[in-house]
Amino acid sequence: RTRVKEQVAGRTGASWEDRLQQQKAVKVQAMKMIEKEQKERIKAATEKGIEKQQVYSPLVALRSAPLLSVAEKQAQKLEERKQEMSQKIRSYAVLRNRILEKMRTRDPLFKVEDVSTAKALLAEGRRKRQEELQNEEKKRWEHLEDCAAKGVQKRAALFDLHNSPSFDERLAKRVEIKTAELKELEKAQKERIRDAIEVGHSKSQQASPLLGCLRNPPDNAERQKEILEERQRHMALVAKEYIKKRDEMLYRQQTRTPLFSCDEVEDAQLQLEEAARKRKKEMKDEMLKQKQHINELQHKALARPLMMEAKYGIMA
Repeated sequence: RTRVKEQVAGRTGASWEDRLQQQKAVKVQAMKMIEKEQKERIKAATEKGIEKQQVYSPLVALRSAPLLSVAEKQAQKLEERKQEMSQKIRSYAVLRNRILEKMRTRDPLFKVEDVSTAKALLAEGRRKRQEELQNEEKKRWEHLEDCAAKGVQKRAALFDLHNSPSFDERLAKRVEIKTAELKELEKAQKERIRDAIEVGHSKSQQASPLLGCLRNPPDNAERQKEILEERQRHMALVAKEYIKKRDEMLYRQQTRTPLFSCDEVEDAQLQLEEAARKRKKEMKDEMLKQKQHINELQHKALARPLMMEAKYGIMA
C-alpha cells in the first residue's frame, strides 16, 4: 500500500496542498526579503535626514548661540535699530541731494522769450480795451448831452405832466389802434386770397390739359389696342430674355467642372478605409492591453490572500 502511494505520488507529482505550501514558502521568503530591504532603506533615509537636520537646521544657530539676558537683547536690538536708522538717514540724504540737483538743473516752465511775448500781448490787449472804454465813455457823454438838450426843449411838456392821461387809458387807446390796424390787414389779406383764387380758377379753365379731352374725348378702343400691343411686345421681350437666360444656365450646368473628380473620390475612399483599418487595429491592441491588465489584476488578487496569510501567520 505504501509502495502504491509512493508510485502514485511520483507519477502525479505533489498534491495541491503541497504545491500551495511551496508557493507560500517561496512568496513568504520573497516578501521577507523585500520587507528587510525596505526597512534598511527607511533606516538609512532616517539617519541621513537626522544628520542633515543637525547640520542645516536653522535651529542649530539658535542652539549654539549663547543665552542673552533681557538687557543684552535690548542693547542688541537698540544697536540694530541705530544701524537701520543711520542707513535710512544716509539714503534720505542721497535722495534729497539728487532731488535738489534735479530742481537746480531742470528746465523752466516758461522761458524769458515766452514771458516777454505774453507781456507784450497783454499790454496790447490792455491798450485796445482802454481805447474801447474811452470811445464808449465819449458816446455816453454825447448821448447825455443829447438827452439834456431834448429835455430843455420839452420842459413845457414836463411841467404839464400832471394833465397827461393815465397808463390804463393810454394802453386801451393803443390796443384800439392796433386792433383797427389788424382788422384792416386781415381784410386786405382776405381780398388778396379771394382774387388769387379767382385768377387761378380762370387760368385752370383756360390752360388745363383736360379741357381738350372734354371737348374731344379720345377713342377708348384705339387706346386699349395700343396698350394691348405694348403689353404683347413687352411680354415677347420678357419671354426671349427668359429663354436666353435658361439656355445659358443649362449650358453652364452641362459644361461646369464637377466639385470632386473620380480620382479624388477614390483617394478619399482609400484614405478613409486606411484610417478605419488603423483605428480598428488600434482598438484591437487596446483591447488586448486591457485584457492583459485584467489578467494581471486577477493574478494579483489571487496571490494577495497568500501574502496576508504569510503576514499574519494563518495556516491553510
